Formats: sequence, C-alpha cells, structure tokens
Amino acid sequence: MVSRKVNVNFFPKQYEAYEFKTQFALVCAGVQSGKTYLGSVWVVKKFKTLDQCTGAIIAPTYKILHQSTLQKFFSLFPILRLGYKEQKGELEISPSKKIFIRSADNPLSLEGMSLDFAWLDEAGMMPRLVWDVIRSRVSMTGGQVLLTTTPYSMNWIYHEFYLPWLNKQDPSLSFFTWKSIDNPKFNKKFFESERKRMSEKEFLRRYCGEFQRMEGLVYDLPESQIIEPKEIHNATYVCGVDWGYKNPSAILVLAITPNEIYAVDEWKESGKTTPEIINILKAFISRYNIKYVFPDPAEPDRIKELDLSGIKSEKVSKDLKGGISFIQHLIKERKLFIFKNCVNLIDEMNSYHYPEKLDAYPDIPVKLNDHLLDCLRYALYSYNLNLKSSIASNSTDEIISGTFF
Repeated sequence: MVSRKVNVNFFPKQYEAYEFKTQFALVCAGVQSGKTYLGSVWVVKKFKTLDQCTGAIIAPTYKILHQSTLQKFFSLFPILRLGYKEQKGELEISPSKKIFIRSADNPLSLEGMSLDFAWLDEAGMMPRLVWDVIRSRVSMTGGQVLLTTTPYSMNWIYHEFYLPWLNKQDPSLSFFTWKSIDNPKFNKKFFESERKRMSEKEFLRRYCGEFQRMEGLVYDLPESQIIEPKEIHNATYVCGVDWGYKNPSAILVLAITPNEIYAVDEWKESGKTTPEIINILKAFISRYNIKYVFPDPAEPDRIKELDLSGIKSEKVSKDLKGGISFIQHLIKERKLFIFKNCVNLIDEMNSYHYPEKLDAYPDIPVKLNDHLLDCLRYALYSYNLNLKSSIASNSTDEIISGTFF
C-alpha cells in the first residue's frame, strides 16, 4: 500500500532536521516554512524503516488535525487514506504497522499507547501535559518524537525543551529553526511587507521562528514575579478547583498574606473521577491547612458531592471579565507571585491570550489550556468578593481574618 514513489524535495535546513539522531527533536520555524511537510515525510520514513511499529500523529485540536495536519499528510501520500479509520482514530499501514491519529484537546486519549515514534504538529499550541504523556509513551521503546511548531509563546516548549537544549542539559534533545523565507517557495515580497506591517516581536515570532512573548496575553506576568519556593508567614491558604475528566481537572493552592499572594502548589491531570479529585484535594487541605475552597460553579452536582465529603465549598463568582481584571490588577501592582514549581500555571499564563481583533468577542480570551488559570480566578476574585460582602454585613465590626484588596 505504500510502494508508490513520492518525490521529496527538502531545502538544506529541512533535511538536517529530517535526519535528526536524538530521541527528541524540536523544529521551531516560521509559518508556511515546510514544518508539516517535514513531519509528514518523517512519519512515512519511520514506518517504512521499522519492521513492525506503532506510531502517533497528534495535533493541538480536532480542527487543526483534520484541516491542516492530515490534509497535508494525505495530499502528499493519498494512497494512505485507504487505511484511515476516522471513527477509531487509526491509520493501519499493514497488520504489523499502525498509527494513532489524535488531537491534544483530549490528553486522556494519548494514554495507554506504547509508541515507537510520534509526531506532534503545532506542538506549541498543546498543553504541557501532552509532552509529559508522550515522553512516557516512548519510555519503554526508546522511540523518537518529532515536534514541529511556530513559537506561539514562551511556554513549555521554551522552558522544557529549548532552554535544556541550549544549556546542553539533556543530550536526548535536538533543536532546529529557520525562517519562513528559508523555504524557497515562500513569497519574498510578502515576507518583507509583513515585516513592515507587524510589530518587530510579532514578526520575529511568526515569520522568523524566534521565541518572543505572545502579543495579546491576558496576564503579562513579569519574570521577576516567578520566584523560588519559600516559607510564607501570616498567610491564609485557599484553593481553586476546576472539574474535568477528558479535559484535565486542576487544583491550585494560594497563600494570601496582608500584602501579597503566592501560588504555591498545583495539580493538573486528566481521567480522574470526582471521588479521586476530592481525595487529592483532601491531601492538599491537610498539607497546607487550606481554609477556603472555591470550586468551578458550573457543576453543582460535583459541588454537592464535595460538600457531602465534608469539604465546605465557598460561593464562586461567574464574572469572567471581572475576575480577569482583578488578577490583572494584582499583577500590575506586584501583589501576585508564582512559585517556580507551578510549571503548568506558568505555562498557561504564557499562552492565555485574547483572539485577534476581528473576532466577534475580542475581549473574551481564547478558551484553551486555561484550567489552572480558572482555579486562580475562582479563588482570588471570589475570595475578594466574599470578604467584601462579609465586611459590609458585619454590624459588630469584628476583625475578619484575611486580606481585603
């Protein structure tokens, strides 16, 4: 089924990446620079050179998977479409060769596979959890993983892959980069017109494959407010809870002092039932002596189960814009700090952004990879509102323990 010849033409930087020898390789390049072409050909090379194998093609969302990644893959190798079983999410090459086709918007679907190779297309749009899962999926086989992406933000791609490679901390990593214009087919006049039209940072990120902070970030947290863990005194501990199953569930622990707030610990994982989430939450409550729990208000049945377990839940505001504005104010006033061990929260902050201005709702952030940020908003904004309400209704002028922002 794969015997028909396809003429493959690589430019030099593409070919260098195609021939990578380490276990993991990241191609971080400009848009329309041949990344998906490279990934498609690399996948075919892998299953043609292995006698029997199980691989994976993964894209950030179902839409990108079918409208971009697979469209390019099957346009190059149309005969392979015959073996594609869309309902099962599998591409069967032969009885001994199979490729799982998955989207990263359901990280749970990536578990349970033992892979000989994997290609993550537009990996920079995927949550960090996907990287953790895929590494574990090739741990037994030693299989190679190719990641192709435009550098959308300075998220886990930057911190977990690029910096360790740059500092020579992990010999299993390779890194390759090039500009859109390095692709001989890319329009040179368009490249120069975009350079004039866009901000320098956005142009370097989009067309030159350089890491830059994403424009339109909801929370522009300075690096100086990401700190090493430390002991905190005179703090009230609270936490936010975001329910999930196929999408990750999340818990974020916060320490609130009279002057500052610290994100001190986190948990984020898919495939956990409500009782399992509650047990994890109980461990956090015991460890930090958490006083207030603010769960996602969208699932009252799970909140009821939480209350029945003996954990009292607090009222949570559903005001998205108000909560975002409140956290933005805390960041601007240097009242919010994040411990470096909260890697998933940091990752979410570096990619949580507003859509382009042409979108119908430009002031509503893109709903993607925001579970711990939801926890942050549930806890801090609702704690502040609840405290204000308590102060307003306190006719005896009792001193309320906690911070009033």
